[in-house]
This record gives sequence, structure tokens and C-alpha cells, in this order.
Amino acid sequence: MISKISELFSKAPFPAIMTIISFFAFVRIYFVLITTSVEPKYLEGLIFLVPFACFGIMTFLGAKERYKIASSPVSTCLVIIILGFFMLFALIVISFDTATTETKDAGKYQRVLQLSDYPDNELIKCFPSEIPNNAKDIVFQYNPAFLQGGEVFLLKFATDIESIENYSKEFSLNSKWVGKPNDSEAGENGICTGMFDNLGYTDLPEDFVIYLIDSKAYKPNDWNHGVITLVAISKQRKEIIYFAESW
Repeated sequence: MISKISELFSKAPFPAIMTIISFFAFVRIYFVLITTSVEPKYLEGLIFLVPFACFGIMTFLGAKERYKIASSPVSTCLVIIILGFFMLFALIVISFDTATTETKDAGKYQRVLQLSDYPDNELIKCFPSEIPNNAKDIVFQYNPAFLQGGEVFLLKFATDIESIENYSKEFSLNSKWVGKPNDSEAGENGICTGMFDNLGYTDLPEDFVIYLIDSKAYKPNDWNHGVITLVAISKQRKEIIYFAESW
């Protein structure tokens, strides 16, 4: 084995070195794509194996002396340039897709929390560490922040009345403000129409009580940019909504 490796490096040193470099580059990039994305890029990430395959073929052909041009530094440099542009383009496309793709898969809930630095992230600190086993009619949505776009966390589920009562007691003690959707204080704290559109509520029904955990406009009385975290509970519907947004 050692003699064969020595032969590869002696007859095709440059492509052999690039084969090793490209392999470790692939491992690094692939690891990042599958561990830092809400939707792991298992298949898309395999495209970064192309340089490893190309340099591996060049090394093999050069070592066998079938195509001497395959082991020449000029050929290797040319392939590096071509593949470099191609891989950079692929990385940009995949990164853009990762940064702009929302997820509504409740099965990804804990993964989203993990990637969002829960529970140290103040924006979502009040969210449950996992969706309760007795939860029904679950709705989950996560929109990642990108450029001027805001980051949104949304979780809704129905449960038994005892759990709802416990949630109400818990958040009544830890809220900045408690009130109804149409209260004047709601608008003053950044709660607006359309926040719950994805739940089918253009306007949050009056049977909900809002528990405002935190809200802050980056400029006084200007809600064009800010953060908000709240919980809305309806005892009548036995529903609880967790909402957090940074925009």
C-alpha cells in the first residue's frame, strides 16, 4: 500500500496532493451543510465530491503513464481554476437556498431550536424545549433571517384544559403585559394585524389572551425594525400560540 502511494506521488505529485486537499475540503463542507442547516443538504452536498473525483482520476492516469498530460502542473492548475469557479457558484446557490428556505415540518422543531442557540437565545427562551406529547393540531413554522428579512418562530397546538390553565398561570407571572388583541396597548407593543396569518387568523380572535414576554422597537415608536416575543392562549379553544420575530 505504501509503495503504491509513493508511486502516485512520484509520478503525479500535483494532482495527488490536490486529491487529498479536495477530499478534506469535501468532508468539511459536507459536514457544515448537514449539521448547520434546518433542512440538511445530503444530496446537494455530494456535488462537492466532483473535485476529489477529477483529481483522483488525473492522479490515476498520470501514475499509469497512460496520459502524461493528466499529471502535468498546467493541466492541474487549469482544472483547479475551472472547478474553483464551479464549486464557488454551487456553494453560493446552496447557501442562498439554505438561508431563505422556511420549514413547516414540526419534526424539525427541536433541530431549529438547537441551531438557534436555545435556550440562550432570548427571542425564543419561552418556547418549550419540545412539543408536548399531548399536543394536537400542531402548526409550526420557521423563517430564517436573510438580509432585510426577519426571523420568525411560530408554534401552535391544542391540548387539554388542565395544561392550558397551567400555561396561563405560568405566563401571567412572567409577562411584560397581558391583554386582549384589540387593546390599545397591543399596538403600542408592536402586536399588529397579520402576525398570525399563517395560523388562519388575520385578526386574533377575542377569546385569546396575549402574554407579551418582550417587545422592543429599535427606534422609539417606530416598529419598522424590532423584536417581539409573545404567547397567546385561548381557554375556549384549548389552544396556545408561541410567536417570536426579529425584523
